[in-house]
Amino acid sequence: MPRAKRSKVISLTKTDKKTKEDKANHMEKVRLAARDAPYVWLFSIANMRNSYLKEVRSLWKGSQIFYGKLKVAARALGTTAEDEVRPGISAISNRLNGNVGLLFTDSPPSEVIDWFKHYTRRDYARAGSRATRTVELPEGPVMAEANPPETLPHSIEPQLRGLGMPTELKRGVPTLLRDFRVCKEGEALTSEKAQILKHLLIQMADFRIVPLAYWSAASAEQGEEAVVNMDLTEEEKELVGQKVGEVRIGKKGSGKGTTPRSTKSKRASEGSDDEMEEEEEEDSDDEDIEDEDKVTDTMMLPPGIKL
Repeated sequence: MPRAKRSKVISLTKTDKKTKEDKANHMEKVRLAARDAPYVWLFSIANMRNSYLKEVRSLWKGSQIFYGKLKVAARALGTTAEDEVRPGISAISNRLNGNVGLLFTDSPPSEVIDWFKHYTRRDYARAGSRATRTVELPEGPVMAEANPPETLPHSIEPQLRGLGMPTELKRGVPTLLRDFRVCKEGEALTSEKAQILKHLLIQMADFRIVPLAYWSAASAEQGEEAVVNMDLTEEEKELVGQKVGEVRIGKKGSGKGTTPRSTKSKRASEGSDDEMEEEEEEDSDDEDIEDEDKVTDTMMLPPGIKL
């Protein structure tokens, strides 16, 4: 018997494939921003969340932030001294790899550094993140860290048991049969432990933007060193990763301090537009929702729990 059309599953997350025209428009936006901005910042994001990045965009009105489409942005700025849109800016575009973005602004460096130093947003940790403290639950009712603390609803007990917690329902309350340690400080969280912490309303992640370096138009015009690197603390290095923002593209004439490019990157810059398009599909798009941000039944907070 043929399948009824009314039972057809339609994905609401499907997006149209980016065309060459879309990428050309994006390149033009990056070039225009670079031509007008006195400063171009390279930054990295720790514990990326789309909602907080949108908040940062709204707070930095008058400036422009580009996140994602790294190969397109690098190509727009130019990766060598011959094709860079402004003198010395290729030193920034050559570092567009990893979880990084660009800020085009007229705000002085001291203001940018101070703002991002104090901007942080607390959120739930994801799998792979490091636990910031040890969480141990005593035998008895499972309590969420609300204010005031309250027990979890009965409907969530099967999920807790499925996540490895020794629980059962007693008088309609999820109850631990013995003491249970969720995580130990410093250990990498598994997906199960991250879900348990979320059900307990325990947040262990901080959304932060870490400035890595900036390009100055005034320094470039005066023939001075155009790019200034930030001195990162050990905490910042751990947050963004040691390899984030390192030089990944090198070519004869691109200046000192570059490393030899890989065969794949070389083909991308010297090959056809079709090759560039195929490689670009590997880049993330900051307008798309991340897979880890999608809501599933197991991630939903139980009814009655308020954030």
